[in-house]
Amino acid sequence: MEKEEKVVVVLLAMVFLSLSIVYVTFFTGDSPDVAEFSAMSGTGERVFLEGSIVTKRFTYTGNHLLMTVDSGSGPVKVFIPSGNGAKDIGSMVNEDDVVRILGTVEEYKGEVEIVVQHKNDVVLVKNA
Repeated sequence: MEKEEKVVVVLLAMVFLSLSIVYVTFFTGDSPDVAEFSAMSGTGERVFLEGSIVTKRFTYTGNHLLMTVDSGSGPVKVFIPSGNGAKDIGSMVNEDDVVRILGTVEEYKGEVEIVVQHKNDVVLVKNA
């Protein structure tokens, strides 16, 4: 190899290494402001939850998706507004599927629920 070719190879390797470090630093894992959902999670807190879908249905008005997910520590209600991908998520998942959900803790009629903000915040982990 010529000297110029060696320099190009070294520069490309450095760019690749730099991009790898940036990716690992900024784009992997849950963001620090996201905690695992628990009974202690407060309203407005960003949380994640992984569990099996117990029930799934659309609302009679508005086509919002309502699910109950069991993470092993009890059932949790999940609300996906129609404008946040309810139809797409509804066609992607079924009862007994295992899903990972990212959302915000809210309270509706005295009950705690997780509200999903975007269709990409629901990931199918395992089909039933």
